[in-house]
Amino acid sequence: SPPEEIKKSPLANKDGFVDVDKYTLQSTKFPNVFALGDSSNLPTSKTAAAIASEAPVLVSNLIHTMKGENLTAKFDGYTACPIFTGDGKLMLCEFGYDLVVNETFPWDQSKPGYLAYYMKKDVFPPVYWNAFVKGIWYGKDTFFRPSSAQ
Repeated sequence: SPPEEIKKSPLANKDGFVDVDKYTLQSTKFPNVFALGDSSNLPTSKTAAAIASEAPVLVSNLIHTMKGENLTAKFDGYTACPIFTGDGKLMLCEFGYDLVVNETFPWDQSKPGYLAYYMKKDVFPPVYWNAFVKGIWYGKDTFFRPSSAQ
């Protein structure tokens, strides 16, 4: 559900979300507005993995807009959905728009595994709390600030 502040504003569509271009994250109504995550109508899961990949695109395109330049960053719809399969195993499903597989790790993530389970249980929470919410993790590709945000 979108935030109440968005639902009640002129930014909202009939469902309460900000309509955005799914690649640039720019509002389709207001060219100086960008949205991501729970406030946007992006056709992808509302996950921390998704928003971490959306954020560098939004920042880059916002900076380009402020400079009067063309938008160059594109969001590919990346999201990740951990699926617990029991017995301490998990499938880490990662995909982009049109369900195109977009895996991060060098093993077959379509098979349940212990390593994926322990990553979800023991690695991802510290990354979330110690890096993502502090603005030093920029999605699956990097811990470094994107060059367009410097």
